[in-house]
Amino acid sequence: MPVGEVSFAGRGTFPKGPAAMSEAINAALDARGVTDPVARKYWHDGYMTLTGRESGHNDNVVNLSDSNANGARMSDGAPANSSRGPAQCIPTTFAGYHQPGTSTSIYEPVANVAASMNYVMDRYGVSPDGSNLASRVPQANPHASPRGY
Repeated sequence: MPVGEVSFAGRGTFPKGPAAMSEAINAALDARGVTDPVARKYWHDGYMTLTGRESGHNDNVVNLSDSNANGARMSDGAPANSSRGPAQCIPTTFAGYHQPGTSTSIYEPVANVAASMNYVMDRYGVSPDGSNLASRVPQANPHASPRGY
């Protein structure tokens, strides 16, 4: 998806908290076609950890203080390249790894998480079944210290 098609609408309008994020992660796995129960558990558990650390399972979080927080102000009031949403995607990553059939809003939890999953598979070599997610992405490992991804 071209980065110009990323929508900044909907900030703060999606359900929040662990239960809502669990549903969003499961919907992202559905959108990505992950059906194996073992694979779903790897991804689900890892992304519950990752989204808890990145955003507190909250769609409206924008990081205004990291190295990405630069560029023109967008319609949501944040700098263009700021990390946004539950998995803290930047717009270029969200666009480049957007899961077809999901929302174009960077804040929409299913779309944000699905794009992040696609990204970690490409960037960090996470296997499609998620079996090495915790070892490749420490932010998704509940036994590792939190750190960006």
